[in-house]
Amino acid sequence: MQQKVKKGVKLVKQELKEREEVEAEINIVKTWIQETKEYLLNPDVEVDTQLQELQSLLGEVTAHRQAVEKMAEQQQNKYLGLYTILPSELSLHLADVGLALVTVQDQIQTKEKETQHIKTLNQEFGQKIQGIANELNAILSKLKKKTNDIAQAKLEQKILGEELDSCNIKLVELDASVQDFAEQNIPLAKQLANRIGKLTALHQQTIRQAEYRAAKLSQAASHLEEYNEMLEFILKWSEKANILVHGSITWNSSSQLRDQFKAYQTMLEESGEIHGDLEAMSERIEYLSSVYSTEAMSQQVLELGRRTEELQQVIKVRLPNLQDAAKDMKKFEVELRALQAALEQAQATLTSPELGRLSLKDQLSHRQHLLSEMESLKPKVHAVQVCQSALRIPEEVVTSLPICHSALRLQEEASRLQHTAIQQCNIMQASVTVSHILYL
Repeated sequence: MQQKVKKGVKLVKQELKEREEVEAEINIVKTWIQETKEYLLNPDVEVDTQLQELQSLLGEVTAHRQAVEKMAEQQQNKYLGLYTILPSELSLHLADVGLALVTVQDQIQTKEKETQHIKTLNQEFGQKIQGIANELNAILSKLKKKTNDIAQAKLEQKILGEELDSCNIKLVELDASVQDFAEQNIPLAKQLANRIGKLTALHQQTIRQAEYRAAKLSQAASHLEEYNEMLEFILKWSEKANILVHGSITWNSSSQLRDQFKAYQTMLEESGEIHGDLEAMSERIEYLSSVYSTEAMSQQVLELGRRTEELQQVIKVRLPNLQDAAKDMKKFEVELRALQAALEQAQATLTSPELGRLSLKDQLSHRQHLLSEMESLKPKVHAVQVCQSALRIPEEVVTSLPICHSALRLQEEASRLQHTAIQQCNIMQASVTVSHILYL
């Protein structure tokens, strides 16, 4: 009897110990369930991390269900072996925890589906944001691109404006969708809102660039026209000036020299506007540079400035030379005409028929008087020589000038006339002497 009592006490203790172990395992599962519920109420902000955690929890809840089911089966078999039923309290605990596991598994699966849906929406929003950003950056890049055709650029500007309006519509719709999305996930909606804020700033920047470019293009045509007008004037002047300075100077007469002096003077006066035009052209280039390819234009203005400066310097150097040459040639022409007139008068006197009608004595007297007057040719010849020597004309040109040939011819003619007059006087003197002797 005593042994039966001892054996019964031992069985009771063992039963209590086993039941405590079962209760401990059940409590562990209950604790896990409670922690999981708390997590589901306040999951991770990062969607990918949240999905990984939920998938991990699904694995854990499956393992816990299997463990509880196995535990319930083991307890059922145990008490069947003892020819008794599972204690109601233990049965109730196992049923409660099993039902709680089913419930929490459903919650995890629901949360996973919600999170996956949110991730999908977030990805779609991200793709839309990136798509709009790409469109805006492409538009901005085109707006900053310079053109060689103003008319074509205006057409492209209109198309870009339409694309910009389309981006604005997409942006407004996206912002409204994100605000609706905030009801599902506030933290993610805030992140998206921040990205949309940056996108809106990019959109505003693109609008400002479009407005700036439109304003520049609206005035670019007139600036380009003004540039081309000034360019045409300078090119025409350069062409005329180039022909003038590379042409041969005609040194033949003072009138020709004066005409050439006036031509150079006119060319220099016309060039007075060139410096201002070049500065104005540079200003037009600076204005156009934001929308128009102006590298070649800038180089063109530099080259025009250098070339026109060279031509102006040549003209400035030649102007006083031409003026001095014209003055010297005028003086030379005056002296030459005076010598020619004196020679013509002497020639007319020497060959006058009336002189032959006079007596020998009177003829001699007239010829002697003429010879004395012809002495005045010497200063005139000398004046011509001095003027020719003083000509500020290249030496290699002087010898080939017709007027210099005329001067030489007149000098020779003066010498010949003087010699002829002397001979005639000597002949007349001899004739008068012979006549006198015969008279005596």
